[in-house]
Amino acid sequence: MTPKRRNTRIESDLLGEIAVPARALYGAQTRRAALNFPADGQKTLGAYPEMVRALMEIKEAAAEANRRCGFLSRRRAAAIRAAARQVKRGGFFSEFPVHALHGGGGTSANMNANEALANLAEEWLGGRRGRYRLIHPNDHVNLHQSTNDVYPTACHLALLRAWPRLEDELAALAETFRVRRRALRGERRLARTCLQDAVEVGWDDLLGGYESFVRRATRRLGNAVDQLHAVNLGGTIVGRTEDAPAAYRRAIVPALRKATGFRKLRKAANWFDAAQNADDLAAVGAQLGLLARGLLKIAQDFRLLSSGPEGGLGEIRLPAVQPGSSIMPGKVNPVIPEFLIQACFQAMGAQAVGEAALAHGELDLNVWESALVFNLLDAMELMRTATRAFATRCVAGFEVSAAANAAHTRSIIPQLTRAMHRHGYSSVNAVCKEGKGDAARIRRILTERGLVGR
Repeated sequence: MTPKRRNTRIESDLLGEIAVPARALYGAQTRRAALNFPADGQKTLGAYPEMVRALMEIKEAAAEANRRCGFLSRRRAAAIRAAARQVKRGGFFSEFPVHALHGGGGTSANMNANEALANLAEEWLGGRRGRYRLIHPNDHVNLHQSTNDVYPTACHLALLRAWPRLEDELAALAETFRVRRRALRGERRLARTCLQDAVEVGWDDLLGGYESFVRRATRRLGNAVDQLHAVNLGGTIVGRTEDAPAAYRRAIVPALRKATGFRKLRKAANWFDAAQNADDLAAVGAQLGLLARGLLKIAQDFRLLSSGPEGGLGEIRLPAVQPGSSIMPGKVNPVIPEFLIQACFQAMGAQAVGEAALAHGELDLNVWESALVFNLLDAMELMRTATRAFATRCVAGFEVSAAANAAHTRSIIPQLTRAMHRHGYSSVNAVCKEGKGDAARIRRILTERGLVGR
């Protein structure tokens, strides 16, 4: 036997025989997918634990539903469930080599899960990998399922699983703004509109606005994620009912609730709609994009307000977390806000991908959910990391420059606004006109006419 034969086993599928690594849990279809869509260092299904876990939970639930309905023996169902739970515990991610953006609407990912579980369950029952005599990927693991309902459901479950981690960091950021707002109560600053001087406000006003936005955007995104509890598992091929018995269709979502712990899971209102459209996923991307735009604005504000140290606004000092230049001594850059800003760029890109994926679905099935879900998972994880860094390494430790803020709040515009409240817009505007934009001259005229105190 040649070395190649010792390291591989031969499996066959619709297209014929193919060599599969001898110890691989996956089989022929996964091997073809790995060859068709070479990762070459890019992310595979195994790089997304939430998706692997979601697929395992679906297969576990399907095995239980089929057992309860009498379509799968107790022995086979137990082996499939045990295998799924073993994979969920981790350590098998290399067994999911399918490229994250594989073509085919998720079929390769679904078959990767089917083959891995079939081989693992086969061994549980005393068989050998690649034989499929006791547990077959299609006949048993995928019984009464289609990629059309498995994959969209897995996408929903993965995002439901990922969301709380980002939600926690957003809540922590909002709380950090609340703490800093209270600590800076009484400190004054110059507000600006169109980057021009406006009126005097408190630092607690600015930070209170930031806090409010983070809480609002978090609620909006959470509401979008909550809609993912509607799943089309049981809808099989494009949503029709002929491919799964009624008893199974009634049992599958309750079984999935048990397997996942997501008690709010429910059957999608219309299975055909759920197959045709991925707007629930795109809605999460849209709200993530809105969150990113708002956080980007806040991070940009911190950069601008900290600009200097001598040639900028210099109204706040950010924590110095690392040297800022390889050639300019003493330079320190706002690297933490810039980290968040770039994370926001990525999240905005995920939103754009979602819009494209939604728009390019055709006829009976939207096959672009891979681009949607994996970009969203990446963006949510990056936003989680960057939000935590921004809260703990920037917002929590920035300092207000009393001297710079005192100088800026003496700007002429706040004085004119205060005078307007006492003497009317027309009177004060006439002084501005007479002063011809010269702040010192305007102040002198205001004082001479008793429109403002010295």
